[in-house]
Amino acid sequence: MEEVQFFKVEYFLEVLPKIISKVNVTLELTIAATLFSLILGIFIAVVAYYKIPVIYQITRAYISVMRGTPIVSQLYFFYYGIALYSAVVRNMTPLVAVCVVMSLNEGAFMSESIRAALMSVDEGQKEAAYSLGMTNFQLVRRIIIPQAIRIALPPLFNDIINLTKMTSLAFMLGVPDIMGAAKIEGARTFRYFEIYAAVMFSYWLIIFVLGLIHKYLEKKCAEAY
Repeated sequence: MEEVQFFKVEYFLEVLPKIISKVNVTLELTIAATLFSLILGIFIAVVAYYKIPVIYQITRAYISVMRGTPIVSQLYFFYYGIALYSAVVRNMTPLVAVCVVMSLNEGAFMSESIRAALMSVDEGQKEAAYSLGMTNFQLVRRIIIPQAIRIALPPLFNDIINLTKMTSLAFMLGVPDIMGAAKIEGARTFRYFEIYAAVMFSYWLIIFVLGLIHKYLEKKCAEAY
């Protein structure tokens, strides 16, 4: 009887390039979702900062739903539920659908980070700026944004890291990302130990690089201010 090898290094090294070859899909999804999440997050944060009537209440309800329900249920609700009544959603590719749901979900979290950063700016500084004759635009550009960026950067980068990990759900809709490649390879060889070790290594590598970028940006912000 042939002894089953616990961990085949040879197979791990064979499957690793196949998994890493799909990193570009994961990165494209992360970058696109980050961009749209930031736009949405900034909009919601500004609405909350100025407490714009009606829109403020709507955004509060939206944040409560997005933060209070699992991303998997949101993904299925959007792609399989809303698609029944919307031709736009029905005609979306799985990649676009995942990107939309990730953006809607993470935008709610980013908005809270941005709002907290905006609220952290001392009122005395704002009053001093107005006393010097600054306009609202000058106040935002010279006083609020520089300080808010330094405060919001750490939590926002954590949100980006969460987005990167969240992309692992894309395979559930058939997106050929890292997890999608692992699923296909696993169905062929059943060597799940090596396959998912390669998956974990690939994600760790991405997060490690993001961590280095985060430290670099924090250093630059500290030097600038």
